[in-house]
Amino acid sequence: MKPFTHITARFLALAMTLAPFAGCGAPTPPVRIGYFHGGRTQLLARIHNDYEFAAAGVEVKMWSRDLNAEEFELMPHSIREFNAPGTDIVGKVRGTELIEHLLRDEYDLTTPGESSFIMAMRQGLPVVAIAELGHDVRNQSGHVIMMRNGMPADHPGDYFGQVLVSRRAGPGDSIMLKEYLERIGVNLEEDIVQLDALPRDVASKDLLPNDFIYIVDQLYEPQWAIGTHNCVIDGGYFHLMGVPAKIKKFWIVAALQDWVDPELSHALIVSTPEYVAANRERLIRLMETYILRIKAEHALSYEERTRRDEKGIQMAMDYYGLNLPQYDIVPTVSVELLTMMARLLRKYGFIEEEIDVASFVDNSLVLEALENLDISEEDDYWGSEF
Repeated sequence: MKPFTHITARFLALAMTLAPFAGCGAPTPPVRIGYFHGGRTQLLARIHNDYEFAAAGVEVKMWSRDLNAEEFELMPHSIREFNAPGTDIVGKVRGTELIEHLLRDEYDLTTPGESSFIMAMRQGLPVVAIAELGHDVRNQSGHVIMMRNGMPADHPGDYFGQVLVSRRAGPGDSIMLKEYLERIGVNLEEDIVQLDALPRDVASKDLLPNDFIYIVDQLYEPQWAIGTHNCVIDGGYFHLMGVPAKIKKFWIVAALQDWVDPELSHALIVSTPEYVAANRERLIRLMETYILRIKAEHALSYEERTRRDEKGIQMAMDYYGLNLPQYDIVPTVSVELLTMMARLLRKYGFIEEEIDVASFVDNSLVLEALENLDISEEDDYWGSEF
């Protein structure tokens, strides 16, 4: 799909600036999206980049926040401009924070991952998932277990005395790391020690007894770099976007599909029931635009989809058989997947009780958009899933 020309983009931007004031009545406010910049969400940025929401008559403004910033900023349409400070910095905001801002009426839609949304459900917050965004692909996952080169990883005992990490995120990353360890035979209650921070250096790490496996969760990107350089990170749960930079020092032990259903890792478009009820027509048009973009990208060739480009622009990656998260032409929210993930969150103590997931899901907007577009499951084809 070719982006619009700069002239067309400027025309559409001007048209959308003037459109709310045409006719009578108060101007229609834009749809405000609080955005995390990651593989599971970046198709929205591509739509925004190409002014497709504006072309559909829906004014959209997107906000995000850099890793070390305190305030959210209005995103430019250009993904390249947005990426300029560095893709390990831009758009790094937790899903739980996005939901907090949604409920303060600062945004109308947000893009949290499945675990952050489940945590909001656990609290009984007035939130509703209205569409699925990207998800890991079965047999082509975008998450892996890696260990430092030269370290064996064939048996549970190989992990004892090692420091394993998961990145700054919702609880899902920590859970997937522990699920892997349990699957290979590690006793999570007896063999795991949770550390608050990485050891300062190798000497400090060597003081840790070899009777346990050590885990550090919620690690920020700069801490990953320092810990890798200082040789105090032995392995952990890695995202595909970070694998190429680490492949010289770490090797891939297992991909997510080797121990759980990869589609458990997915992101969602989340709003409030009140906003959905008051803005159905606009949201259906937004969903139509989203679905048409997914369909257009599915029809592209392997070469077009995997062409190397910046984060957010490249659609797929064939790297050691791994892939970026992908999007379904029928992007309904899966109550089944959310329920499965909620049970994992309960298993690890993040929630106390079963959740009625279905009461927090509203697929009616997507279903009406699909009907308007005359699209069904039969149209969910791929030119190349890579």
